[in-house]
Amino acid sequence: MERFIDVILPLAIPGVYTYGWPAELPDVVVGMRVSVPFGRGRKLYGALVRRVHGEAPVHHRPRQAMGLLDSRPVVTEVQFQLWERIAAHYLCHLGEVMIAALPAQLALSSETRLVLAKDVSDDDTQVGRAGMLVDALLHRNVITMEQAGELLGLKDPMPVVKRLMEQGTLRLEEEIKDTWRPRMVELVELAVDARSEEALHQWFDRLGKAPKQLQLLMRYVELSRCMSDDPREVDRAALLRAADVAGPMLKALVEKGLFLITTREAGTPPPQDRRRAAPSLSPAQTQALTEIRSAFLEKPVVLLRGVTSSGKTELYITLIQEALDQGRQVLYLLPEIALTTQIISRLRERFGDRVAVAHSRMAQHERTGLWLNMVQGEHPAPIVVGARSALLLPFTDLGLVVVDEEHDPSYKQHDPAPRYHARDMAVILAALHGAHTLLGSATPAMESMHNARSGKFGHVELLTRFGDVAMPAITRVDLRDAYKRKTMRGHFSATLIETVQRALDRRQQAILFQNRRGYVPVWQCETCSWIPECDQCDVSLTYHKHQHQLRCHYCGRHYAPPTACGSCGSTRLRMLGFGTEKIEEELALLFPEARIGRMDQDTMRGKHAMDRLLTSFGEGGIDILVGTQMVTKGLDFDHVSVVGIISADNLLRFPDLRAHERAFQLMAQVAGRAGRRKDPGTVIIQAMEVDHPVLDLVVHHDVDGMSCGRSSTAERTDIPPSPA
Repeated sequence: MERFIDVILPLAIPGVYTYGWPAELPDVVVGMRVSVPFGRGRKLYGALVRRVHGEAPVHHRPRQAMGLLDSRPVVTEVQFQLWERIAAHYLCHLGEVMIAALPAQLALSSETRLVLAKDVSDDDTQVGRAGMLVDALLHRNVITMEQAGELLGLKDPMPVVKRLMEQGTLRLEEEIKDTWRPRMVELVELAVDARSEEALHQWFDRLGKAPKQLQLLMRYVELSRCMSDDPREVDRAALLRAADVAGPMLKALVEKGLFLITTREAGTPPPQDRRRAAPSLSPAQTQALTEIRSAFLEKPVVLLRGVTSSGKTELYITLIQEALDQGRQVLYLLPEIALTTQIISRLRERFGDRVAVAHSRMAQHERTGLWLNMVQGEHPAPIVVGARSALLLPFTDLGLVVVDEEHDPSYKQHDPAPRYHARDMAVILAALHGAHTLLGSATPAMESMHNARSGKFGHVELLTRFGDVAMPAITRVDLRDAYKRKTMRGHFSATLIETVQRALDRRQQAILFQNRRGYVPVWQCETCSWIPECDQCDVSLTYHKHQHQLRCHYCGRHYAPPTACGSCGSTRLRMLGFGTEKIEEELALLFPEARIGRMDQDTMRGKHAMDRLLTSFGEGGIDILVGTQMVTKGLDFDHVSVVGIISADNLLRFPDLRAHERAFQLMAQVAGRAGRRKDPGTVIIQAMEVDHPVLDLVVHHDVDGMSCGRSSTAERTDIPPSPA
């Protein structure tokens, strides 16, 4: 009987396409990749088999598939169902979802460019067609898949190429361009002979006449015991900074036999005997956990609204452990790659190498390895932490999906297609696996609050900070009055300057939030009000002083700054507004002794740039961190006591129908970065319109008022749930 296959092509074309499956080829099953011709010419694509059947097309004779690329499926049935839901809901094609989901190394086509691996030389021997291809690459450096077919005299060179890629001989061109190197960290720990309480007391007595070395030991004990009762590893740089000593002092104690220094790749799980046990939950956390378990008995989706620093992550970890005990997988979604660094460290301290990471900045060979390990069941990590793209991985038995900071707009994919929302599709994915979904946020999205109130979702609240720390005190500064009284220095009020200075004097840290990057957002002609715009996007250009160029924040094009008006020719041009680059410059003048860091899209372009900056800030290497909305998202630092919102008006007046909701969420979230351990912290909000109702809600930490559309100062009445 003649066999046919329906395949999904990695192209933005509708539907599936039917091909004949030659009898001489091996058996094929759903989820395998096959090489098929498409369009005119000899272009081949690695397509995914969606259906195997014996139904010949009625109106045309199908073309024949060329070959089989896999011995086992690389896509699961549940994934196909999720792809179909995404394509139907977001009005896109299955091929576009396939392109977004599959690692590039699995989506081969005639246009794929191949290069040799760096460690391949003339001495490497390959026989037959593989040898011909390797020899050609040694001389040409780069060839396409189509050129490989012509060279080998094959209509379908994909099997040969695939075999060489599996051997590590060939790689895709984009992989060779990857210059990533693992970041190594040096860790300090007590020598084995000094780990007992008695031995440690003897060392304190022994160092009594060496105050600097004694101070180093005391700081080590403080840092290593901050989260447990027995001394643990401490980052070398953080220890030297806390003790205010130089490296030779630590080296001397290593030579005396007090300390050991080990080097390990950042993010690598600690040895089994050094993993931290689960801390005791507070009464509020215990009650919330009980309510979550009860809610899961009735609803597959539960919304956890917990104030900032209430300990939501510890509840997630407890539920993750319960899912692992049942032998099931867990997906932990985060809105930003920036958050993965801290969360991964916490998870690996508890679960070791059972945690895998997935996000768009991973090298292609890393993404491919993770994909194949998961789909083929070869040592798959049961916990996957990642940004929205992790949703598309091939889970086989998902038991729990955690969507942290579920309100965050970064979960929405805007371009290219599929333009899916990861939070909503996470609920669909969990339902396909029969898993539970936990949505967590201090400021839930309005639609999530509506679903909770209407009974569609379960609803649990955690309204006290861990350790009963008070919520930060929020002060509003009237910029109109400050400018009138001439108490402003640049874009900083006297109140904000004094508050930051007091924090620096106490060796504490500050975060300043300005949701515009660049130096100034607008150049304008004083004569005719002409503003330079992008040739492609028709939006105003932002000036970046460091590169001395105007840049479009939509398409990325850049232009030389104008010396005269493009309309009237006047040379009287002025700068309007300010961004993070200008704030950083003003901070250097106001606080010359402070170490200042900037966190925005311009400074976070490298694969590990964000990781390095957050690590430095967490270790005390940065005193003031200024940034865009990146600084608002779930960052947890012990010594941040002051948060300043430079201009709240920009958030409130943004031309978007959800501007007030987004403004409330951003300000409430960044305010929650302050005072997360002992002191409640201080938040300064600078605004022209200080009496705006949204600011009133932020000051009173009133999430219910925001989601119900009522003022914080209005009379409160219970509002019945909206109809489903």
